[in-house]
Amino acid sequence: MQIKKYLTQFLILCGLVLSTCVSAGSVTKGAFVLNFDEASLFNLDVQVKNVNWFDSAASAEKTPQEMRDTAPSESVPDSFTFAVFGSSIPTPPLGLEERAPQPSTFQYEGDPTTGIGRIGLAGFHIISTLAGGVSMGDYALSYDASRIGNNAGGSGWFITNYHAFRLESFDLTNVEVTLIDEENFSLSGDVVIASELALLLSAEEGTDVGDFTFTTVADSDPSLDASIASYSFATQILTLPMIMSDGGHYTGTFTVSILQDKRVALDLTSIAISASMTETHAMFDINTGVLSMPEVVLLDIGEASGDKIEATMKLEAGYFPARFILLNTSPIAE
Repeated sequence: MQIKKYLTQFLILCGLVLSTCVSAGSVTKGAFVLNFDEASLFNLDVQVKNVNWFDSAASAEKTPQEMRDTAPSESVPDSFTFAVFGSSIPTPPLGLEERAPQPSTFQYEGDPTTGIGRIGLAGFHIISTLAGGVSMGDYALSYDASRIGNNAGGSGWFITNYHAFRLESFDLTNVEVTLIDEENFSLSGDVVIASELALLLSAEEGTDVGDFTFTTVADSDPSLDASIASYSFATQILTLPMIMSDGGHYTGTFTVSILQDKRVALDLTSIAISASMTETHAMFDINTGVLSMPEVVLLDIGEASGDKIEATMKLEAGYFPARFILLNTSPIAE
């Protein structure tokens, strides 16, 4: 799925343009966002029936046994974020002591597909099947040209599980590579079951289980005022520092994706009560499900581009934890 291309086309209608240039460097920050296809997962021959999902922070606070003892969730999260580990992990927290977190060693020059090494990803999940529980995590993203055109339709990019034992778990297909600047790039495409995991699960190799975005850029620009609502082209993350709803004040982040019907979806990735006030704020109407954003700053190549938009989106029923659909956007003239 060419997520960034469709989103760019949508925003170009507002007079906004993305810039790209040659990249070079190493990868020690960023995030891999996996948007699962729940129907595909639950229709596997192995009959997945329950799952547990622990993002980067949650997986660092629990031991593997504590995570296995956690009551299973009823559905697959629409979006799951794996943060990138740095080049070293000097003192693993509690949840990582019994595991195998992978430090990032990936280095490239110009074209990311010339890179060597791996990109460590933080996160952990447990799949409960009729064949027994399968614990997976401590992933790493790598590139190997020999996987191009394999039976899963691989692009060369793949995800390896390092928890308990090494297992090539997912091939990434239909991958679009975007060079953001001299030190950063992003990827987007589909996630399919690799031959090694297919053998473990008795599933069909190449089964599409969702789509993904990956960026080497941090979630937010440190030079940007934290009180300002912003959207990053690099990370495809919308950050709202102030959302007012029914007398409460909240801060939230959303990951953007493009659905098969070309609608723009914004999946809630974090929400917290906020004690601060900002000059401009988003407003969520609990009666209509509409979230109005009077001003959003667009971040281009990791910094504020100067472009601003106002936008509205509406809550869509039946998604966990929450999905909004973008209704409209319009540029704000200075």
